[in-house]
Amino acid sequence: MKVISTSPVPLSLVKEVLEKRAESGEELGYEQANALEHAKEFSKLESKKVLSLAGKLRKAVPQLNEDTSVKLAEISPSTPALVRAIALYQKVELKDEEVAAILKTITG
Repeated sequence: MKVISTSPVPLSLVKEVLEKRAESGEELGYEQANALEHAKEFSKLESKKVLSLAGKLRKAVPQLNEDTSVKLAEISPSTPALVRAIALYQKVELKDEEVAAILKTITG
């Protein structure tokens, strides 16, 4: 198999896809069943809301890449320290004003 492209997928979309498969009677494999349980436990927002918020974050802070903006939207951190921790994990360094813009966008 050759991978042509990749893109980040919100955890809530994983949950939606796996739930549809399970509801249709398709048997989920071990990994898929574990992924579904994880998604049920940790996804907070609907996938459309996560993708919308990720787009707003990229407009507010253009240096954010798609992976980082989706992760920030999914987790919706409420403190500057959490924003920085998520960004650093994704290997993105942010200035104080960028962190403030992210928090403002997340809180609405």
